[in-house]
Amino acid sequence: MTDDDRTPVVRASDAEREAVVLRLQAAVGEGRLDLDEFAQRAEAAYAAVSTADLDRLAADLPVQPEMVGARAPESVRDVFGDVRLAGPNLPPRRIASVFGDVRIDLRGLRTDVPEVELHLSSVFGDVEVIVSEGVDALLEGSTVFGNRRVELASVPRLAGTPRVTVHARSVFGNLRLRSLTPGVSASRWRSVIDRLDRRGGTPPPGLPG
Repeated sequence: MTDDDRTPVVRASDAEREAVVLRLQAAVGEGRLDLDEFAQRAEAAYAAVSTADLDRLAADLPVQPEMVGARAPESVRDVFGDVRLAGPNLPPRRIASVFGDVRIDLRGLRTDVPEVELHLSSVFGDVEVIVSEGVDALLEGSTVFGNRRVELASVPRLAGTPRVTVHARSVFGNLRLRSLTPGVSASRWRSVIDRLDRRGGTPPPGLPG
């Protein structure tokens, strides 16, 4: 009998499968996996029977340390300044800005809550929320003297991700909800420049370098 035969098999739980898929998502954003590798490993994770099967799927990825620190406040207000938030922690539920933009990038969010609800507002500023492709998201609200845009990719829902509901309003500003793949720059000009760099081109006149 080998050592492997004597090792007890621990069956994987749904939560453990979801945790591995989230770790694989983070690896895509870090540039450690491409989308094809992510799709193959995620499919294997959902089909995994034991925790050993799951461990093998992330064996070549560094272990993410548990982050500790100050919790986000329930609400944030700013005047003459932008509010820009991103990262693994849940953002404040209520954010308001006067003469400034509000941008929330949820692509790096790590949470086990089933729904994330945000109440965002801005006067003389834009409100923008970015989610990963495959996240179920909804924009509710209106703008005065501004545009309202929803740009979500038509892809299957990504299992294990929360539903995101954005209640937003703006005066003299735009409302925007959009989805992007992990690792893609949220800046339109930055994305154009990155594509040109990969192709060996140069930005057209007037584009920031």
